Amino acid sequence: MPGARVDVKRWPRMLLAVVALAAVSACDGDNDGAELVGAAGYSAVIDDFLPPVPSDGSRPVVYVARLGEDPFALTEQVAMIAAIEEDFDLRFVDTIAAAVDSEDADAPPRDDGLLFGVGTISTAPPHVVRVEIYRAASRVDAYKVTLTVRDGVWQVDTSEPVDPEVLLGDE
Repeated sequence: MPGARVDVKRWPRMLLAVVALAAVSACDGDNDGAELVGAAGYSAVIDDFLPPVPSDGSRPVVYVARLGEDPFALTEQVAMIAAIEEDFDLRFVDTIAAAVDSEDADAPPRDDGLLFGVGTISTAPPHVVRVEIYRAASRVDAYKVTLTVRDGVWQVDTSEPVDPEVLLGDE
């Protein structure tokens, strides 16, 4: 616009308003259903497959390995541990060997624990993730899990048995 003047004193406030509007727009839920999963979604998955809490006050060991992708962020690990630390001793591992004594071909996880392999939860609905539970090389269960999120609370909606692919005892 010819002759229009721009008040440079208002730039910082205008820039702040634009940034705030962009942030609100990104969080207004109109993003094709994509959700930030974070520790809450993964905690819901793990919690759904945990055994009953022992009545003797012991805290069973639960190992968690990421299936295929990057490891869980440290902040996610801390939040997931905090979610169940009262009842379970959650430990993150990079490999099956870190949780299983490989000298025995059908060895269970160390410390009489369980080993969960957890994939990546899809950020857009349906929120699906692969979960494998290793009890011994001959006892691996796998599930396709679908989660829902309502009012920021993640919960398992369905879990369907599938064939194990990753946590096989001979790897």
